[in-house]
Parts: sequence; structure tokens; C-alpha cells
Amino acid sequence: MSKIHYFPRYSSQENTVTNNTLQLFARIYDYSPQHLSNLLTRLCGEEIVVGIEINQQPRSHQSVPDGAIIQRSFKILVEAKVNSGVDIDQLSRHAASFSNESQKILLLLTRQRQQLSAVQGGKIVKQAIGLVFHNITYEDICREIKSMFKEHEPQMLALVEDYIDYCSDTGLFDESKFLLRIVPCSETVNINQQFGVYFHAQDRGYRKHRFVGIYAQKNVPCIWAVDAVYDAEFVNGHLTTTLVDGRKTTEYDNKIIGIINAARRDLGYEVSTGHRFFCGIPEETAYRKESPYAIQGALFHDLREVIPGINIDPSNIKEIASNLCKVKW
Repeated sequence: MSKIHYFPRYSSQENTVTNNTLQLFARIYDYSPQHLSNLLTRLCGEEIVVGIEINQQPRSHQSVPDGAIIQRSFKILVEAKVNSGVDIDQLSRHAASFSNESQKILLLLTRQRQQLSAVQGGKIVKQAIGLVFHNITYEDICREIKSMFKEHEPQMLALVEDYIDYCSDTGLFDESKFLLRIVPCSETVNINQQFGVYFHAQDRGYRKHRFVGIYAQKNVPCIWAVDAVYDAEFVNGHLTTTLVDGRKTTEYDNKIIGIINAARRDLGYEVSTGHRFFCGIPEETAYRKESPYAIQGALFHDLREVIPGINIDPSNIKEIASNLCKVKW
């Protein structure tokens, strides 16, 4: 079944990008104002209290009322850029539009961090007393939302994953060379490891990634760098492949045929048509899951976060596999 997207892909224009980002914030707010408060606080570098505070017998200078319901005043303006350059005069006009809010924050949202001079930054912040100006990136947002929700919150995890997918699909940032895609393969794990091929239905969506890790019984016993991705059909003894991504080669033809035959013979799976094959050279590891709950579907782990303090070389699969044996998730 084709993946349903929360965020439309039809355009990478700034208005679409802005709308999708604000939709993300709105959906997080609907789920939990506290989650949005935490996200905005980390992005803005200032404590942002979203929603009301309810207090019993708050003490003031002159009286102690029985209760108080308070909503603090803040205003955050966002200027999103995709392809166009940064306009300091435009940002200055945005800054001048603040009035008497208790918190005034102007965010410049861009693909890469912008190098603004002290003079340019000063021109912006002097437009409003107490104004806080920050340049954040789409990658900043994706990094912050990745860890916001847990495995028992599948709907919000799906929302977050789709926003990250959207940013990757539209080139707002690219983390794919560091991504390990962990795929549940309880019944097929042995043949996946034998042939160095993972398969799934052609119409199933996925985020671009550099590595595949097959998962069974709370462990990833092997990984490989994705060298080639093919849509393949094996009918009447004849293999037809269509390159989807990676290197065009015939090196994996026999492995694709082998796993198709093994899936049918050993497991009763028919994958000779309508399937996509992710091919590479498998490397043994032992990346064990200690956290509770079984995984409900594919997960993406950023190797820069999984193996901290080590410079990840995407071309050195042996080193990555060795280091994964030393950590758990």
C-alpha cells in the first residue's frame, strides 16, 4: 500500500514549505501544548510557555487570590527561505511590526546557516526593544522533533517521520548518508543476510538512506551500505530490473534471483513481481535493542547520534558495524 503523506510534495516553493512547517507545529500543539512549548524553547533559545498556567493561591505583592489562570504574551515571526537570498531590509520590517508583547522572537528559517554580520544583525534587533533574532535551519527542526515522541505514540511518530521525509524529498536538507534504516525481518532475516538483499513492495514509501539493518528478536545482526536499489521481476526464468537508485550493475542479479527463489521455497512468499530490492555486501554486527516494545515498522537511526564522539565515515562499513556492537538502543 502506498504511504499516505501528511505534508504535500507537489511543490518546494516557500509558501508550501512554510505552510507544511506551520502545520507541523499546529499538529504538535493539538497533541500537546507542552510538546510545542519544549520544541519552540529549543529552537528559539528562549523559554516559550505555550498555553495557560493554572495556579492555586498565587502570592502577589498585595493579595493572595484563591486561584489564577494566566496566559503569557509572546509573538514569534518566521521568515522562511528556500531558494531566495536573505533580505535584511525585509527582516528589519518584520522586526518593526512587534508591539508590546512580553516576548518578541524573529526566526529566519533557511537550508543552511546564514553568515550575517554584526551590522546586519544589529540593524534587525534594534527595530524592537527586547527582540530575539535567530537563524534556524530545517535540519534543526528535524533534529529536535526526532526524539520528541516514543514508540507508544505511533501517530505522532508517523507525522514526524513524514515531515523529515518531506524535507529530504524537497532538498531542504540531506542526512541520508548517515541514516541506518532498521527493517523488521523476523521470518526473512536469514535469507536477507545470506544474499545481502532486503525487499519490500514497490509502492511502499521510504526515506532515502545509506544503510540497511535487518532486525529480528531485538537485534540487528547485519548491516550493509545500499549500493543499488532495483525494481525487479523474475518471470519464466527471466530477470528484468529497473534501477531506482545507486549503481547500475549486474553484480546483484543472481542474488536477487536467489532471494526470490528462497522466499518462495523456504517461506512461501511470492516476491517475483511488484517488489523493490535493496542490495549491498552484508557485514555482521550486533546492534541490540534494550528498550521495551517491539518495533512496529522500519526505524531510522542517525549514526552520528548512535555512535557519538566518532567521525562517521559512510564508506567504512566494517568500522560502523564494529562500533554498533558496542552500543545498544
